[in-house]
Amino acid sequence: MKRDSFSRKKRQFRNLANRVNQLIINNEWERLSVEARSRLILKLNLLFRELSRFFSQFELKKILAAAAIFIGFPLVSQSQSFAPPQQNPFWYIPPDSYMGTPVFADIDADQDLDLFLGVYEGNIHFYENTGTSTTPAFPANLPNPFGIIPGGGQLAFPAIADIDHDGDYDLFVGEYNGIIRYYENNGTSFNPDFAPPMQNPFGIVSAQVFAIPTFADIDNDGDLDLFVGEYYGNFKFYENIGVNTLAHFDAPIQNPFGITQAYVIGSPALTDFDHDGDLDLLVGEYHGNMLYFENTGTETTPAFATPLTNPFGLIPTDFYNFPAFADLDNDGDQDLLVGEYNADLQYFKNNEFNIGIPENPQESFFNLYPNPATDGVYIRLNEDNSGKSFNVLVTDLAGRAVKTAKINTNDLRLTTDDLKPGVYFVRLEQGSICYTKKLIIW
Repeated sequence: MKRDSFSRKKRQFRNLANRVNQLIINNEWERLSVEARSRLILKLNLLFRELSRFFSQFELKKILAAAAIFIGFPLVSQSQSFAPPQQNPFWYIPPDSYMGTPVFADIDADQDLDLFLGVYEGNIHFYENTGTSTTPAFPANLPNPFGIIPGGGQLAFPAIADIDHDGDYDLFVGEYNGIIRYYENNGTSFNPDFAPPMQNPFGIVSAQVFAIPTFADIDNDGDLDLFVGEYYGNFKFYENIGVNTLAHFDAPIQNPFGITQAYVIGSPALTDFDHDGDLDLLVGEYHGNMLYFENTGTETTPAFATPLTNPFGLIPTDFYNFPAFADLDNDGDQDLLVGEYNADLQYFKNNEFNIGIPENPQESFFNLYPNPATDGVYIRLNEDNSGKSFNVLVTDLAGRAVKTAKINTNDLRLTTDDLKPGVYFVRLEQGSICYTKKLIIW
């Protein structure tokens, strides 16, 4: 995070804390809905955790004032909630190739996220974001820009990281033969210029077949560690035992921290799904499924749980699945963009900060009432669906089924007194037809 980002995030934190404090002072806090309060508290917690790496907690708590009581407060929303995918959004046009692997970075320091896409022939296509930080647009691509020289092998799996901590983004590209090439950025944060590639620098050892890299500070020691997905679904972990300005990677460990083998390939992406301060793992597989490994360890000692398949409302994509996280609409949560075999992109918008009830429920496919509910909720079909038969599935935010039923008439009552308070999804399914609504339980 650069100095201008420090200032921006700190201003956001101060403004949000002032807003919460004014609501408390004016006795308006309790009048807000549980969802509205949870969104504000969640944003406070996220900003507090991010800024506490650079500012003292004493300083941050002075900014919080009365709002400090909410840091660590148990939240209604503790994980992600993704909308159904949109194919090739934001004016994106796939290149004439295969195996599209996306990665995002603000490569020109204009405060929006740009897109890099690796493809089968080994090229890197660059899509400048000509939109804004809240409404991206990727209308045209430029092959191998900024001095990028393709490695000459098949496939290109890009990863972007400021590995030397000089304030600009460097480029790494994994290849079919397991090699990882490093392109140092000799330009600036505004005008990138990549040097000729170096093969397996910083002590990196080639992967077996395929090398799908991603960087993250998994042990919270201030430097970036390396995860590499391989063919056969294995993963290699390279701990960075160097320093911020001079990386050096230890000998790789296969499938550490409880990670289990994926199917055919494993394409890794890391983010803090549940906002508990450590990084969780999402893995794309050959048939388009996504595996979620929750980090049940700590921010310094990771330990991944048994994976869930396609949680949080995610659905499989086409053959191959290359996930990338980015806050594309600048609403504070991480959206998901997935590359596929034919270089199409599937966009899963993260609705975590949009948990609520539709303003016009009569215009939807079915109604839930009362919502929020306590001991029971009614499902009523609209006129177009009247008399049809649907399977009813209630899931939690991780996509786990907590209740099933069948509706054969216009109305069905589900008992909910056995469900914990929180946010759930109610799905009506009939063959390929699927309608979904959010349900809040008090």
